[in-house]
Amino acid sequence: MEQPAWRELPPAQSSFTLVQLTDTHLRPDPELLFGRIDTWTLTLAALKEAHRFRPDAVVVTGDLADCCSDIYDDAARLLEHAAAKLGCPVITLPGNHDVPVRQAGLFNRGRAANGPGPAETVHFLGGLRIITLDSDDPGRPAGLLSAEQLDWLRDELATPATQGTVLALHHPPVESTQPLLAGRGLASPALLRSVIAGTDVRGILCGHYHHAQSGLLGSVPVWVGPAVSYNPPPPGSADAGDSSWISVIRLGPDSFSAAPVLVAAGMPGGMAGNPSAQAFGLPPVQGEPIASPF
Repeated sequence: MEQPAWRELPPAQSSFTLVQLTDTHLRPDPELLFGRIDTWTLTLAALKEAHRFRPDAVVVTGDLADCCSDIYDDAARLLEHAAAKLGCPVITLPGNHDVPVRQAGLFNRGRAANGPGPAETVHFLGGLRIITLDSDDPGRPAGLLSAEQLDWLRDELATPATQGTVLALHHPPVESTQPLLAGRGLASPALLRSVIAGTDVRGILCGHYHHAQSGLLGSVPVWVGPAVSYNPPPPGSADAGDSSWISVIRLGPDSFSAAPVLVAAGMPGGMAGNPSAQAFGLPPVQGEPIASPF
């Protein structure tokens, strides 16, 4: 397959928009997740929603598949189509439900470098560097970064990128605010904190928790994106319906901000509109309305 014709970003570009999708939990068609959630339809809707923000890249932070389902050929075709329509790369990394070796040959064809495992990759958007890490520790609830991965990351970060670096991994290096998820983030986050201290890392993108959350690892912002597939209501909430979300991340010359954007609410009913974008301070796309490219 030929390399997609993505738009080239100038090295001097200082502001970037990233759209994060996470935890799509795709099942073999026509299976529904939990017998009721059409995750392919939700993923397509999430990619359509991403188009409104004209991202410089889409980052999929793990659990593309559900329970190691063999959906990767179909998912690769969908994401390649999305990348062509969006005019930007779609960067993926595995979660605890994925098979990294299956992903390695199908995704991230625009990567600039590989790490010690098939999911450690380096990408450049002009002067912005995005590094992905495989944080899964098979058979265990918490994630893990090995000494080999951390050494590789330390070596990569030794040379700063012109506009800094964003890390992406599945397991958050901060504890969930939900007690039921205690101990399911990244084990030994202090090891990662020591590697990135004093480097050009501007932010860390994660998934896994199926709820939005922000935090800090040392002085570096951490954003945990809510899931495309489903997000249980918080304890005590009267809302029993699942919801589907993406995240929009803005990087300015000296700033990092992230916001959840609603894709669908009250599943498995019809798709909702998107009243949440402006509520979270995200401006609409300027100019003429854009017809859906999907």
